[in-house]
Amino acid sequence: MHRTQVDSMAYTFESNAQQFTVNYEVSHVVKGYFPQIGLTAREGICIMYRPSGENQWFNIDCYTIISSVNVNMNNFVEKDEVYEIMIYGPIIGKLSKLEIEFPDESYAKIINWIPDKSICVAGGSNSFGVGCTTTGLMFSNILERKLGAQVYHITYNHKNYLESIHNYYKNSNPPVCDVGILELDHYSQNESIVENLLPEVISLMNQRCKYLIGWYSLANVKSYKKIIANNTIHDFIYNNEIEIVDLSYLYDEKYREMCTYNNYYINDTGNIMVYKELKDGIRRITKWKI
Repeated sequence: MHRTQVDSMAYTFESNAQQFTVNYEVSHVVKGYFPQIGLTAREGICIMYRPSGENQWFNIDCYTIISSVNVNMNNFVEKDEVYEIMIYGPIIGKLSKLEIEFPDESYAKIINWIPDKSICVAGGSNSFGVGCTTTGLMFSNILERKLGAQVYHITYNHKNYLESIHNYYKNSNPPVCDVGILELDHYSQNESIVENLLPEVISLMNQRCKYLIGWYSLANVKSYKKIIANNTIHDFIYNNEIEIVDLSYLYDEKYREMCTYNNYYINDTGNIMVYKELKDGIRRITKWKI
């Protein structure tokens, strides 16, 4: 499974309708046993809203299986109040159909906003969203909402994902971004892949990103992988070409039950922690007022 897309994973519109209907279809759902991914993240949608002009997004609900959803906004907004809706599709499926039906007397408009910040998220299963119950809780999507940034996803759900990132940057036309966020290593990734390809991946991303942040979250039994990664890219760190964020504390006794699914995956709460740490890193290196 992979995700290489230049568009947002979210679909947005604004309206003042007191109710509307979402008709959707999901295709290319990966068959198999995926207890580490919530059902709605596998083959459903997540719907969020915010009053027009405000920054904070709120959850309405998550849906699966049902292909037609009636959304009642009476409990969230006042009559004739304009609000924005954000709809996320599934993580390991494709939202192949999305239609919104409004009452005839209501106002509705697709939002085609042009962000002034851009971020590229490249990585493996943690960046892909495995471990989340809904797409809205992926750290990359939280960054997009909170920072008002365009987020590009170059992510792969297999253990030696650095090979795929390397091939993408060598053979495609990667986006040019303000900030690159690279997942440096994963519990299962082959150490030789890190030693051989990580320096070149960093060099390739630095050509397309003004700033670069590398991060990892590794269980204690794999702590030696942090040494390998940091030694491999020592010169990049020394020359301030990449900032490293170590989130391995998510696997410490204090956090692991709350933030991780197992040694392989970070859950919803863990993704929120990743978002917070990366947001602080972005603020530090860019000086953005976020």
